[in-house]
Amino acid sequence: MKIIRQPVDMIAWFNAMGVIMPLKFRLESENHTLQTIKINEILYHTEDKFAGNFIRTYACTINLNGIEKPCELRYDLNSCKWSLFKI
Repeated sequence: MKIIRQPVDMIAWFNAMGVIMPLKFRLESENHTLQTIKINEILYHTEDKFAGNFIRTYACTINLNGIEKPCELRYDLNSCKWSLFKI
């Protein structure tokens, strides 16, 4: 997987315990068009501390241009920002 660290717009749901689960995100391409990508499956999620920030990492599978690919999404709990970390 290639590290890209690109900020994304995210639609997510929260369960009764407050756990965040991403559903789909919007990615801006090189020619500045927006593409909505649905998350097929969440393989696992972890919570770690990087450089003093609490980060929740989600390993997912997505369907990108008809091809199923693994990706890694990150949610910064301090700033409430999502990013596509690896694809």
